[in-house]
Amino acid sequence: MFAALIAFLLVLPFLEIWVAIKIAGLIGAPLTMLLIVGMSVLGWFLLRGEGVSVWRRINTEVAAGRTPAQQMLDGVLVLVGGLCLIVPGFITGIFGLLLLLPPVRAVLRPALSGWMARRAERLVRSGRMSAVVVDTVVDADGRVRTRTRTTGDVIDADGWDVGEEPHELSPEQRGR
Repeated sequence: MFAALIAFLLVLPFLEIWVAIKIAGLIGAPLTMLLIVGMSVLGWFLLRGEGVSVWRRINTEVAAGRTPAQQMLDGVLVLVGGLCLIVPGFITGIFGLLLLLPPVRAVLRPALSGWMARRAERLVRSGRMSAVVVDTVVDADGRVRTRTRTTGDVIDADGWDVGEEPHELSPEQRGR
């Protein structure tokens, strides 16, 4: 996959130039340049607006004690979309604009999280990543149930606050 990404990034400038030449042939070079610069400026403003919106939703979720997984994925998609809009070109501009639209992000989010889960599962199975998964469920009667699964090598470690020296710790804290 990395090789395909590198190949795409090497071909992309040629595609962008080709598309710009085709569009310049239709509407003229000055208007084409104006559109490219306008899309970059629009990208900057949309990135700021959508970025602030996503940041607020992340803070709201954290303040409510929930994991902001959906909002974090939105943040990544907004960042990629904004960067694509800032980069001059029509192909990256259209792709970036699509990523800044909330309905498009809502469609891409499940696919992206599924890909990330499959990738993490492959890494765990290959031994290149270890994980501890803690599932917490609150039953209808208010009881909290926790299930822990461990995959790979997990190292349990103890630590101390900065400023505390190991000799100030009790023997139990030092592991003796």
